[in-house]
Amino acid sequence: MRWLIDEMLPDSIADALNDKGHDAVSIASLGLRGAQDSEVLQIAVSDHRVLVTENFADFASLVEKRQQHDEECAPVVFLRKSAFPSGGALTSRVAEHLDRWAADNPDPYRGLH
Repeated sequence: MRWLIDEMLPDSIADALNDKGHDAVSIASLGLRGAQDSEVLQIAVSDHRVLVTENFADFASLVEKRQQHDEECAPVVFLRKSAFPSGGALTSRVAEHLDRWAADNPDPYRGLH
């Protein structure tokens, strides 16, 4: 699966997903720290990536607006870091979770997950 990891999550998640055979990049690796959420979503759309973020409020609103205007959208997976162990285990646990999610959702619909 092709992933885009939002900046509020560790960049190392992209590396861990790549180690599992995915194609993952982070906002930081693209040199886009501080980019507007609308730009981040557009990158996910343009690059056919699943966006992974913790920012439910902003991205849910952006996705809803795109869908209301029949604009192309990307799958957006919401995570809560607080649901995973902190410290060094966060990266591996999130990557494992997303790897399982990808196996269960090989062709995810464009919208909120």
